[in-house]
Amino acid sequence: MSDRAGWIDLPPDRMRELGHQVIDLVVDHLTGLRGQPVRTLASADELRHVLDDPVPEQPGDPGALVEFLTREVLPRSLRLGHPGCLAFIPSANNFLGVLGDLLASGFNVSPGAWPVGAGPAAVELVTARWLATLLGLPQDAGGLFTPGGTLANLTALAAARDDRLGSDATGGVLYCSDQTHPAVLRACHVLGLRQEQVRMLPAMSPDVVRQEVRADRRAGLRPFLVLANAGTTGTGAIDPLPALAALCREEQLWLHVDGAHGAAAALTERGRKVLRGLDEADSIVIDPHKWLFQPYEIGCVLVRDPGVLHRAFTIDRFRAHAGYLAISRPAETETNLSDHGVQFTTEARALKLWLSLKGFGVAAFRAAIDRGLDHAEHVAAQIADIPELDLVAGPSLGIVCLRYRQGTDDVQAAICREINESGDTLIATTTVDGALALRLCTINPRLTPADLDGVLAAIVHAGRSIGRDSAVDSRPVTLS
Repeated sequence: MSDRAGWIDLPPDRMRELGHQVIDLVVDHLTGLRGQPVRTLASADELRHVLDDPVPEQPGDPGALVEFLTREVLPRSLRLGHPGCLAFIPSANNFLGVLGDLLASGFNVSPGAWPVGAGPAAVELVTARWLATLLGLPQDAGGLFTPGGTLANLTALAAARDDRLGSDATGGVLYCSDQTHPAVLRACHVLGLRQEQVRMLPAMSPDVVRQEVRADRRAGLRPFLVLANAGTTGTGAIDPLPALAALCREEQLWLHVDGAHGAAAALTERGRKVLRGLDEADSIVIDPHKWLFQPYEIGCVLVRDPGVLHRAFTIDRFRAHAGYLAISRPAETETNLSDHGVQFTTEARALKLWLSLKGFGVAAFRAAIDRGLDHAEHVAAQIADIPELDLVAGPSLGIVCLRYRQGTDDVQAAICREINESGDTLIATTTVDGALALRLCTINPRLTPADLDGVLAAIVHAGRSIGRDSAVDSRPVTLS
C-alpha cells in the first residue's frame, strides 16, 4: 500500500490553481450581480440530478466539480447582494469578508479555548469590544459571536435568566411586543419558558409594561426581563428604549434589545438619535451578516458585563468529571470563549468582520449605512408625490411600507407577485395595522435612487394593470 494511501490532499500547484479558479468565480459573481436575475427558482425535479446523486466512491476532477457548483447549484438561489433584492434584510456581502472566511476555514482555527486558538480568540474579543463601543456600551463591555440572531438572543436570555433568577427559574416572566421576531420566541421555547411566561404585549408602552410587572409580582411570579426591539423586520419599528431602560432600572429588570437588523444604524449620527437608549441596555443582539455586509453566518451578543456570560456558561458548571478538557483551561489573564456561550467548538467568525473593519475602515461602513437610510427617505419622498401610492410605515431603519391606494389586500398581493415574477426585483409583503402592505428594505449599498424609482414605477404599473382585471389572483405571496 502506498505511504499516501488514505491521505486526503492535493499537490500545492493544484491547490493554487483551484484557489485561483474559485476566487475568479467569486469576483465575477460579485461584480456581475446587476446583470444576473435577482433569483433563480428551481423545482425538486430540476434539481433531481443533485438530489439523487449516488455516493461518490471514486474521485472526481475538483475543477470540474467547482464548475458544476457554480453552474448548477449556487445560481439556483436568491442573490442577496443583487440591487433588485429588496425583500430581505441580509444584504450585500463584501470581498474582504469573503477572504476572512477563507482564511478561517483554510487555517481551520477555533477561538473557543485560548490554549487552542489564542490569536483568533484575541481577534474575537477585540472585535466584539469594537462593536460594543460603536453601539455606545461602556469600555469594559464585551460579547460573543454566534451563527446568527437566534443563538445570540438565546445566549442573552439564558445569561439574563441566570443573573436575575439564579439556579431556580420557576415563575420567571419576560415581556415583549407582538412584533418580536420568531427567532427570539424560538429561543424562549428552547430555554423552557412556557407560553404563559412570555407576556406578548400589543405595544411596549412603559406604563403598560409596569402594570403587567406589578400584577405578576402580586400573583407571586418573578418578572426578570424586558425584551425591546431596535428595528423590527416588518416595519423597522423601534420600541421606546429610554423609557424602557428607566423602567428596568426602577423595577430591577434586565433590558435586552434585539437589534439584529437595526442596531447597526447606531454607527451613524442620525441612527444614534433614533436609537437613543440603546446604550442603556444590559444586552444587545446585532447581526453583522445584515447591515454590516458580512457573509453568512455571523451574529453577535453584546453585554454590559461580560461576567454574566461566564457565570452562565462556564464549563465548570457542567463538567461530569473534574479532569475533562483540563489541557484547555486558560490562565488567569486569558479567556476561553467556550465559557461564554452555548458552543464549545466554534469557527473563527470574527476574522471576516475584523478584516472588513480594518481594511475598509469604520467610516466606510457608516457611509454605507447612511446610504441605506438615504434610500429609504428617497422612497418615502417619492411616494408622497405619487397619487396612487400611500406610505403606511417608515421610513425607519432602511425599511419602507406602502400600499397601492386603490387596491384591496388581494391587489397588494398580486402586485407583489407580478413584481417578483419579473426576475429583476424582489419585494415582500407585511401586515401594517391589519392591512397587507408592500415592503421594501433599502440597505443594499449597490442600490441607486434610479433603481428605487424604477421599483415604484413598476408597482404603479402593476397596480393599474391588475385594477383593470377583475379576476385578481388572491393566492398569498410566497418568497422562496
